[in-house]
Amino acid sequence: MRTRAFARVLAATVVATVAATAVVVALAGCASTRPGDRPAAGTTHADALAVLSQAGALPPSGRGLVALVFISPECPIANAMVPDLVVASREARQLGVAFAAVHPTPWADDAALRDHARDFEIEGAFPIVADRSLAVARMAGATVTPEAALLRLDDHGGVAVLYLGRVNDLYTAIGRRRAAATSNDLIEAMRAASRGSVVASPAPRAIGCFIAGASSEPTPRTPTGAPR
Repeated sequence: MRTRAFARVLAATVVATVAATAVVVALAGCASTRPGDRPAAGTTHADALAVLSQAGALPPSGRGLVALVFISPECPIANAMVPDLVVASREARQLGVAFAAVHPTPWADDAALRDHARDFEIEGAFPIVADRSLAVARMAGATVTPEAALLRLDDHGGVAVLYLGRVNDLYTAIGRRRAAATSNDLIEAMRAASRGSVVASPAPRAIGCFIAGASSEPTPRTPTGAPR
């Protein structure tokens, strides 16, 4: 009897240890980015633009404003934000801003991404980009999911980051969610840039899950906020 009791206690201890480890690992993948940690690109990024072009995520003319939201099926915060992405994509369409969701992972599986789009009812709502090389994430400076970037493309393959940060303020910290967002930062940034104005707050902190391998460029700079 004592042997059986000891075995049950030992098994329970192992289960508890594994569960605790899983929680730590899950939380380790989540963070809030700091505005000074992200670069605003102003040079050509041919590889990233090719990925976006192949997914139909660029403006027809190849120049103009492009809104990208980096997401992940494994990130609960990104999944919780999906309905807000649909709203933002509709606003982008009205403003003439190209809009796409980007999965920044080398292990992106087309079938899995289609299943995710279908499960969250965003299939066909906007282009879904598989950023397997992380070229798009590095070009924008994204480091977590969900994180939004608003880019301006010129006629010569140049890219300027006007906005990089949260989609909205639905989450104030890891595990702290509002009933509803009170500040729709990406939408406000698209509205400002589309009318030629400076984005008032170009880098509000994004709360989410780390993008593995998407480190910033050697000399990070803050997004310009201006659609020069």
